Amino acid sequence: MPLYLVTNVCDEGLHDTSFRVIEAPSRLAVAEHILGDLTSWIRWLRRSYILDGVESCTAGQLLARIDATRVDGDSEFQFAIQELTKIECAGSSPVGS
Repeated sequence: MPLYLVTNVCDEGLHDTSFRVIEAPSRLAVAEHILGDLTSWIRWLRRSYILDGVESCTAGQLLARIDATRVDGDSEFQFAIQELTKIECAGSSPVGS
């Protein structure tokens, strides 16, 4: 099953609390996971300005909202879900394609 890097970053860069790796069959499944556990994602949704009305979203609608986020250089965070296709281990060859 693929791994997905889920990030929530601002213009100041990546912090240890601004990324998660989730194993799921698709990006849509990651969005379904987020909807199923809103409590643990609420800060990310709020910082990306996509919290309002999220309770009534479908996974596809949430994914579209996530894909539309951006870093605005001031206060808006970009929320992104990217499939990890290559994993490198220190001192060895990359794993994957």
